Amino acid sequence: MTTDVHAHHAIQITLGFDGGFRLRSPEAGFGAETVAAVVAADRPHAFSVDATVALIFIEPESLQGRAIGRLCGDAGIVAIDPELLGHTPAALLEAIKGRSGADMEAAARAVVARLGGPGSPRDRPDARVARVIEVLGGRLDDPPRLEEAAHLASLSPDRFRHLFVEETGLQYRSYLLWLRLGRAVAAFAKGHSLTEAAHAAGFSDSAHLSRTFRRTFGLMPSSLRME
Repeated sequence: MTTDVHAHHAIQITLGFDGGFRLRSPEAGFGAETVAAVVAADRPHAFSVDATVALIFIEPESLQGRAIGRLCGDAGIVAIDPELLGHTPAALLEAIKGRSGADMEAAARAVVARLGGPGSPRDRPDARVARVIEVLGGRLDDPPRLEEAAHLASLSPDRFRHLFVEETGLQYRSYLLWLRLGRAVAAFAKGHSLTEAAHAAGFSDSAHLSRTFRRTFGLMPSSLRME
């Protein structure tokens, strides 16, 4: 399987279990095969794989996300020495085989902890932007307009717009779309129909959600469902 070139606002840890995979950026061909790699947030990439892989997505604004993001450096896509991960990939594979959502989440968090540690206070985003992001988490059905978000951050709209991009790498409206897509993906992965997931997240229909999903992740939403 080879995905389309895509980019998403998450740091991606890719793990190969019964074989390797190859990653590429738009500027270069596929690199050497590896079994563990990290892709920086918002970095266009594609991957080619004939094995079982796990993709773990980490919010780049989180403490661990910022710590793991530094591993990518300027390259944006880096192979990881499997020894850094210890036994955590094997534990994740067992959780996937058991099809327990709670176990998979715990195992994925263990992988993240091995790479990012507990995070450092120096990795905290600007408190004003963090305040707005926290509000968005509870108001995604009726998110504040940019002017209201700027007021919440005690900034002018222009200053808030620039600070938000500096801290997250995305325009405010693009970040809202990312959050809505995350809600839709979570609903679909839990068993809701694509149409139900689309409406729950404010997409016009399942086709709109599918197009956005493929543009963001390089795959169709059906790839989320385990056989």
